Amino acid sequence: MDMPRVSHRYVEVDGVRVFYREAGPRDAPTLLLLHGFPTASHQFRRLIDALGTRYHLLAPDYPGFGHTEAPDGFRYDFEALADVAEGFVRAVGATRFAVYAFDFGGPVGFRLAVRHPEWITGLIVQNANAYEEGLSAMARAAIAHRTGEPGAAEAVRELFTLPVTRGQYEQGAADTTLIDPDAWTLDQHHLDRPGRIAAQTALALDYHSNVAQYPVWQRWLREHRPPTLVLWGVGDGFFPEEGARAYLRDVPDAELHVFDSGHFALAERLPEIAPLVARFLDRLAGQGRPGGQRRLRIAVLGASGHLGGAVAREAEARGHAVTPLGRGAAYAADPAAVVGVLGGHDAVVASLKGGDRLVPRAAAALLEALPKAGVERLLFVGGGGSLEYAPGRRFVDSPDFPPQYLETARDQAQALDLLRAATDTPVAWSYASPPPMHLVPGERTGNHRAEARDTPLVDDEGVSRITVGDFAAAVVDAIERGSFVRRRFTAAY
Repeated sequence: MDMPRVSHRYVEVDGVRVFYREAGPRDAPTLLLLHGFPTASHQFRRLIDALGTRYHLLAPDYPGFGHTEAPDGFRYDFEALADVAEGFVRAVGATRFAVYAFDFGGPVGFRLAVRHPEWITGLIVQNANAYEEGLSAMARAAIAHRTGEPGAAEAVRELFTLPVTRGQYEQGAADTTLIDPDAWTLDQHHLDRPGRIAAQTALALDYHSNVAQYPVWQRWLREHRPPTLVLWGVGDGFFPEEGARAYLRDVPDAELHVFDSGHFALAERLPEIAPLVARFLDRLAGQGRPGGQRRLRIAVLGASGHLGGAVAREAEARGHAVTPLGRGAAYAADPAAVVGVLGGHDAVVASLKGGDRLVPRAAAALLEALPKAGVERLLFVGGGGSLEYAPGRRFVDSPDFPPQYLETARDQAQALDLLRAATDTPVAWSYASPPPMHLVPGERTGNHRAEARDTPLVDDEGVSRITVGDFAAAVVDAIERGSFVRRRFTAAY
């Protein structure tokens, strides 16, 4: 029999002793399993048994749940849960993974995704809501309570009783005999441990913060368009089916499956759900290629340059077929020549410099020629000079902008203007701006952030900085994920 070896471990994260389950080969595609309320990683035990020989599975318990031990004074809110989840991911060395988000796993997982889109290869959503229409009247009543309001704590504590815990499993289920009663019994055991009711009360009174984040998460979905599998028990008393279908607005290519089941659909419908998860992970894996993407044919204009070469090397390292084209290629500004050179590719990266307005002329030529060449995707690597240091005030227009870079920066800014003005183009362009000052030598670390914006991303000290390796990784991420379409984005730490 082919059964996984499941390890049960602890790792220290900022004073929190995080318990987690791990199975599968570490060089296989990784799936981060994020549990819901009022359960813990044990909710995934049977799924781990089903998938743990083929995939690398990580299932942590949050603070206030399961076997994880948090110190006195731990702040129980959803930002803190995401902080610990982020620390857990770093501690176990996971750098690229898909997320299985159930219930509370949605707020935790989406916060991780917004902070580190470069980590996420795909998204499995199972009864994890991110839309206003996905909130039932019962859910709205439960999350209406706020910390400090008279009677609020007493009202939410009713959620932590055995009848409610059991009801979350049985309500909406088609066949309750398929649900193991040990599930709610174990959940209640952990709920009744010392300090847990106070922790869960604080989280319940903070749930409204998740609803406030819905627009942020929806924007992340639209911009990054991650491969997405939506699984939903339609009898869910908290999150009705409308919440499942709403994902298709922001990720139209998402795969959606609904089940005659309730909130804990996995507990009842594992035989149907596990194969769907396996097929989804297989598609992400690209037949075992690293990086979790299908092999793309990418032409890099300017591959002999500093940034273009870094992008070409990063794409090749991920297994893509790269056509390197010279940095000073004058044909980049000739639409007819572009058609002949770039036809047959899945994407084009343009990282160009040159006199005689080569950069904006190349932008115009690519917009004209790529549809004729049958190439939909364009990633234009521009400069940081067109970023704004104040509303409407670009670095390139400031009096102290370095004069030796002024011509190039103005050309790059004009290229961005041309792309933005092409409102009727079929080309799915993106424009990548590095930090205006601190693009520094260095390899990829995977710790960068990328966002669609016109101002620099800065760290806690107000500095916008990234290595060439990480900026190249952000460019290839955008190509693989189809993210930031018709948008300018920047990347930094």
